Amino acid sequence: MKKNLMSVLIMALVFVNVVLSAVIMITLVPATKQSNELITKVCTAIDLELDSGKVYNMNTIPVDQMEMVSITANEAATFNLKNTPGDKELHYAVANVSISLNTKDDDYAKMQPLIQDRIDLLKEIAASTFMKYMYEEVITSEGQDKLREEMLEQMQELFDSDFIVAVTINGNYQ
Repeated sequence: MKKNLMSVLIMALVFVNVVLSAVIMITLVPATKQSNELITKVCTAIDLELDSGKVYNMNTIPVDQMEMVSITANEAATFNLKNTPGDKELHYAVANVSISLNTKDDDYAKMQPLIQDRIDLLKEIAASTFMKYMYEEVITSEGQDKLREEMLEQMQELFDSDFIVAVTINGNYQ
């Protein structure tokens, strides 16, 4: 009788285990499936960005793969800076602005001839970007980095390409 009672108890526990396992499977599988779909979408987005993301930093491109183009025709141009509140003095930058092109980029052959046609737009981007920054900001290296980054992003948006890899600003701020 003892063996029968133990067998029934074991069978009951096995049955409860199977039922609870089924309940867990029924409740967790849909949630896991949704999580997997979300993870797949995120991974796909990351992979697309890694595949399409081109080099943004001119330090990682060999010098023989870069072409420098002066936006200001190798002459210093004057750009107005944003007025500092409370400061009655007008500040400006006298600078030569150049862009670095990646000659090995897929878009280079198609986009490089368009640079000279759109040089006025590039000058306008430079001028409008300078006007967003105050004198106190552009005299710091962090401010100059932000200025270059913003110009670079706008110029890349203009051409809808990453073949422009850097903006170089050589000048004085007064």
